[in-house]
Amino acid sequence: MFLTERKLDRRITEIREYSYREVTALEEFAAREDRQGVVNPEVPTEFEGWDTIHTGDRWSGRDRYLWLHKEITIPESWKGKRAVGIFDFGNTGAGNNSGFEAMCYINEKPYQGVDVNHKEVFFPEELYGKTFRLTFRLWSGLEGGGVPREQEHRINRADLAYLDEKVDDFYYMGMLVLDTVQNLSDTDPVKFELRNALDEACLLIDWAYPGSGEFYESVHQADDLLNEKIDGMKKDSLVKVKCVGHTHIDMAWLWRLKHTHEKASRSFSTVLRMMEMFPEYIFLQTQPQLYEYIKEDFPEIYEEIKKRVKEGRWEVDGGMWVEADCNLTSGESLTRQILIGSKFIKDEFGKDVEYLWLPDVFGYSWALPQILKKSGIDMFMTTKISWNQYNRMPHDTFKWKGIDGSEVLTHFITTPEPWNEPGSWFYTYNGLLTAKTVKGVWDAYSEKEMNQELLIAYGYGDGGGGVNRDLLERRRRIDKIPGLPSLETSTAGEFFRDLKETVKNTDRYVHTWDGELYLEYHRGTYLSNVSTEVAGFRNVLDEFGKSLYTGSVDPEEYLPQLEKKLEATGIDKVIDEMQKQIDEWKAEK
Repeated sequence: MFLTERKLDRRITEIREYSYREVTALEEFAAREDRQGVVNPEVPTEFEGWDTIHTGDRWSGRDRYLWLHKEITIPESWKGKRAVGIFDFGNTGAGNNSGFEAMCYINEKPYQGVDVNHKEVFFPEELYGKTFRLTFRLWSGLEGGGVPREQEHRINRADLAYLDEKVDDFYYMGMLVLDTVQNLSDTDPVKFELRNALDEACLLIDWAYPGSGEFYESVHQADDLLNEKIDGMKKDSLVKVKCVGHTHIDMAWLWRLKHTHEKASRSFSTVLRMMEMFPEYIFLQTQPQLYEYIKEDFPEIYEEIKKRVKEGRWEVDGGMWVEADCNLTSGESLTRQILIGSKFIKDEFGKDVEYLWLPDVFGYSWALPQILKKSGIDMFMTTKISWNQYNRMPHDTFKWKGIDGSEVLTHFITTPEPWNEPGSWFYTYNGLLTAKTVKGVWDAYSEKEMNQELLIAYGYGDGGGGVNRDLLERRRRIDKIPGLPSLETSTAGEFFRDLKETVKNTDRYVHTWDGELYLEYHRGTYLSNVSTEVAGFRNVLDEFGKSLYTGSVDPEEYLPQLEKKLEATGIDKVIDEMQKQIDEWKAEK
């Protein structure tokens, strides 16, 4: 049995590359360093005197930008097929916290982000048979903390091809079937049924001449057989997992605010391209500050976002202006975080905020339930609390009671990282869609008797570009495979509304947590830049007092801005920028 699974894994891995047909190598690009130093630069149209960079060449830098340009023509004979570019231009560090990112432009218009998670660029059919300008603005990235050093990258691949959708389907279905087999118990009969179906399908593939017409015909037959067998299997699951696309972006951490502007533009443009390809795709983005950045920097992207919001496919919610620190931040600042964030969402998108979304902050003040309740919000979500080093929170769905007795429904997402050991406490808000995560979100959940509907927020964060095609192809197929919870696309708001009804109508005891939600794992991090923290906090108090008693300062100008910058856990450049801002505030007094 073990050898059978190893064989199947090898075959499915080999199949992947054959999804690309009539591959043409784009062997060289015109290249020049970009020294404009702006978020939305003028895209070059003249290339005389530029250098030439070839596939296989290396490039490097620290916080360096590099233009690549090439004119390409997609064969008109590919109409009806899905033309795709495959671009591998650099490395991204673990956790997507550092390293290479890029924006792809078509005829000087921003089109899609390209990074280690998004190497494919699918081209619109109106370009087939035409020559168009393909431009990339590459960013070398930073070191992700520590000693400043140059980042080394390589132009590994630049190809043009069309996608064989039957081979692609066989790869994804086969990979997910095998993934499920490897995550089911050896006593589960579904495990053997799935493995036998995949083995039988793989035996149809003619490996005599890979890439030949006979080979492709046999893979298509294998795909038909595998889907027929999977469709014929009974899938009964009382557990429902709702999933929403997401990309968490820290406002300032291992990169400066300027880079945050750029990360948002790349990630959001990628979301828009994925929505064109997958009509069922729903994406959640919190933090109105990011929307304001996009509105200022890339108004054309912002208008596309507003269209998707009206369609109900782009969810705008989350409560706060940014996902704010809740320990050092004053009560007035937290209140205005919600006031200003909610007002922006209402004014720009016509949406009332339903819940507070704080997946990644360093603890949660006991004052929050009272502030939320008085702000008209009665639901709260986080994930980071699972990172507690010693004392595990006893419940994942419960009522959180504040200082004055106010209560808000609270839910912890329990999505495991695919590479973590079983039983790991480290859950994630950057979920991947695998058999282990979809099954694991239920296995880890503590309120199984009360609630059988859970939430996964999936996608790569912090500049990782959000959801990619791989995740969306997985989502389409996982729900067909027996042995796993059912999986459906949803908004986070729909999940929370359903959870609220479940808790309201349950006959099970709903536990209450009365006090601070203390995060152990990041204790001590507030001591790294004490002078900045103290100065920032004192400035907030001073300015609030001035505005309160004289009306001379608008609190909206400064109170919502301190999130991770107030924690002072970022790189030196972030701290320097914050100190400069504090000094400017003081000078205005």
